[in-house]
Amino acid sequence: MINSKINRLEANTWIALLSPVSVITIGHLFARFSKGLLGQWAWIGYFPAYWGMLLFSIFVLNNKKNSLLWFKKSQGSYWWTLLAIGIGLISFPALFIPNYKVMHSVSLILVWLSFALVNSPIEEAYWRAFLLEKTKHLPRMFGVIYSTVLFTAIHPLNLGVFSNIQAFNPSKPFALIPFLLILVMLSLVYCLIYIKTKSLRLPVLSHILTDLGNLSIFLFMNMVQI
Repeated sequence: MINSKINRLEANTWIALLSPVSVITIGHLFARFSKGLLGQWAWIGYFPAYWGMLLFSIFVLNNKKNSLLWFKKSQGSYWWTLLAIGIGLISFPALFIPNYKVMHSVSLILVWLSFALVNSPIEEAYWRAFLLEKTKHLPRMFGVIYSTVLFTAIHPLNLGVFSNIQAFNPSKPFALIPFLLILVMLSLVYCLIYIKTKSLRLPVLSHILTDLGNLSIFLFMNMVQI
């Protein structure tokens, strides 16, 4: 009986660790299909499928009560709040201010706001809390690096299918490096804040600000210039 429980636990852990590979692979196919079907609006077809895969992994492979605890009140110093807000605001001078004029549609502005509020908690729950929880029996740095590498990779591999700024261009092989380095930095900071505050509240807040600052859906529709 005990051995059976241990084996199920180990199987659950391995499935959870491999789930990002499935998310990226299946998501890439959805991104290509959506681009062919919807063109500029490909993100509308991609993200519901992407969010569905993340939520499926969380609720099937994780204890539901533990998932709710991820959003408990943050612990630690208020410096973590300042760090979260500061990191979240970085994208505003880089992308929002130079491109704010693309926001000429009230309906798209409402979708842009809604996207940030929906995408951020789902992504943080999966890429930070879920993966760090599933790797807690390993050295902490392994979970942080594992989460960061795959979170970074999904942007050019999936979002890059329909978002030119996030796509790899063979004629300019090094053009994507600054963008990837920013993603690595963001993921590392989100992981650090989650570990230190034992809550997703601040990583989610920071992620919301980032999604607002990078003009998310406008970026996906290739209306944003760097």
